[in-house]
Amino acid sequence: MIELTYLFEQEFLDDVSYQLIRAGTEDPWLVLSGCKVLGIIDEVEGSWKQIAGGDIPPMVIKGMGDLINMQQFSWLPDLIKKQWSKYVLDVVVENIDCYEIVCHKEACSKRFKQRFTLGIHALAQRESAITFKVRCFQRSDYYEVIKAPAIDRYV
Repeated sequence: MIELTYLFEQEFLDDVSYQLIRAGTEDPWLVLSGCKVLGIIDEVEGSWKQIAGGDIPPMVIKGMGDLINMQQFSWLPDLIKKQWSKYVLDVVVENIDCYEIVCHKEACSKRFKQRFTLGIHALAQRESAITFKVRCFQRSDYYEVIKAPAIDRYV
């Protein structure tokens, strides 16, 4: 489950805080304000739309979509698949700090582990720790690669 907070700032009015909750990687986002469920949003053909519930202003939906799209879990799986296309079949986001990587059946897991362990530090955001559970297609055993947070020495 992934949870985000979106703060809609309004000029001359109080800011409104929304909770965005997604149960699974392919599920749409549930939108709450306080304890009240306002609706469900999803990206449809490249645009964020409300697919259920009451009226959420279009500006708010666009802002929520922009927030979601800039999150690492929105772009990192595709980047991993592109970078290691010979090895990686799929990347599943379990939550914001844990990803499952499924390698092709014929991929050399030892070689991938060496390359991935070095390369993921350049691709993933530096501020957060992430655990990658790596397994081969149709096998239950896996190993973990942990990308520790890096402290920017220039700050």
